[in-house]
Amino acid sequence: MRRIEVDAEVYAELERHVKGFEQPNDVLRRLLLGGRTVIPAPRPTPVAAGKLLPLLEAGLVREGDVITHERPRKGDRFEATVVESGWILSNGTLYRTPSPALSHLVGSQIDGWANWMHQRSGKTLRELRSELARRAR
Repeated sequence: MRRIEVDAEVYAELERHVKGFEQPNDVLRRLLLGGRTVIPAPRPTPVAAGKLLPLLEAGLVREGDVITHERPRKGDRFEATVVESGWILSNGTLYRTPSPALSHLVGSQIDGWANWMHQRSGKTLRELRSELARRAR
């Protein structure tokens, strides 16, 4: 990231245009670029297989499927997407396993296998993993 220096008068004008909790860069982006954002380059395919790959290969989960976790009492609903190689994409970050993906969202340790719900099937990832194990017997 590049840095620029502005005098007090320019900074005061910048502050005058702040909406909500915008940072100075956000104000400049909105005023100068009309709020446009640059689309980042595609992420390289992860080298190691994600832990959901066996579920993908078995057809229990598909690339692009959404997994969710809800906390009704807090009014929270978290979403992530299953991507190629069995990884989980959540808020722009790739996770190899379900638990770190969910823990990062909720802010504490949580079992992602037990608490992520696969939207298309209505089953938890743990239930899907158990179904795969039953098929293998």
